[in-house]
Amino acid sequence: MGFGKKVVMAGAVAVVGVAMSTPAMAAGGGGMVSMPVLAAATLPMWVFHAFDWLVISLLIFASISGIALAIDAMLHVREIKIAPPETTEHLRSLIAGRQFKELMDFTATDETFISKGLYAAIRKAHLKFPAMREAMENSLGEQSSHLFRRLEPMNVIGNIGPLLGLLGTVLGMIMAFYALLATGGNAKPADLAGGIGAALWHTFFGLFVAIPCLVVYGLYRTKADKIVTKASVVAEELLEGLRPESSDEASKSKKVSSSSSKATAAAPAPQPVPQPAE
Repeated sequence: MGFGKKVVMAGAVAVVGVAMSTPAMAAGGGGMVSMPVLAAATLPMWVFHAFDWLVISLLIFASISGIALAIDAMLHVREIKIAPPETTEHLRSLIAGRQFKELMDFTATDETFISKGLYAAIRKAHLKFPAMREAMENSLGEQSSHLFRRLEPMNVIGNIGPLLGLLGTVLGMIMAFYALLATGGNAKPADLAGGIGAALWHTFFGLFVAIPCLVVYGLYRTKADKIVTKASVVAEELLEGLRPESSDEASKSKKVSSSSSKATAAAPAPQPVPQPAE
C-alpha cells in the first residue's frame, strides 16, 4: 500500500472516531466534556471583552479610513484635476503652431493625464511614430492603473467590513453561550442579552461601514473610467498631430498654395481681343 493510500485510510479512521465520540461529548450529566467547551469554561470573561474591543476598534478604524478615502476621491477624481480642458486646448495650440520645443518643456513639467502621455511619446520621437504611440499607451495605462489603485482600498474596506461584523457576531454568540455554561444551563434572559446584543451590534456596524464604501467606490470607479477613456481619446487625437506624415502634408500644402499664388501673380494680364472693322 502506497503512502497516499495510508494517509487516506488514517484520515477516514480519524473521521469515524470523531463521529462516534461526538454524542458522548455532547451528552449532559456524567458524559464527556469536549475540549473547546472545557477551554471556554476556563477562560476569564475579560478575554472575550478584549476581543470585543479589538473588533470594535478595527471597525472604527475602517470607518475613519473609508471617510478619508471618500474625501480623497471627491477631491482628486475630477476632470479638472485629471484632464483640465484648459491644458488640452493649450497642447492643441502648441501642436497646431508646430512649437515642439515649447510642447516638450510644457509636458515635462505638467502633471496632468494627457501631458504625461504626450511627454512619454515625445521622448521616443527618434524611434519613429509607432514607438511614440506605444510609449504613450504605456504611460496612459500606467496612469489609469494608478488612479484605479487609489480607489481600490474602498473596495477592500467594503468587503472586509461584513467579515469584521461576522467576527463580532460569532464572538457575541460565544459570550452568550459562555454565560449559559457559567450558570449551568439555567441562565436568565438578562444573562444572554449581553452576548446576543454584542453580536447584533457588530453585524450592524460591519454593514454600516461596508455599504457606504462600496457605494462610493462604485460611483467613483465609474467616474474615473469615464474620465480616463475620454482623456485617452483626446491624447490619441493630439498624438496624430505629431505624426510626421501630417507635418509633411501640411508643408506640401503650403508649398502648393504659395506656388499657385506666385504663378497667378506672374501670369500676364489677358489682352483685349481686337474687333473686326465694319
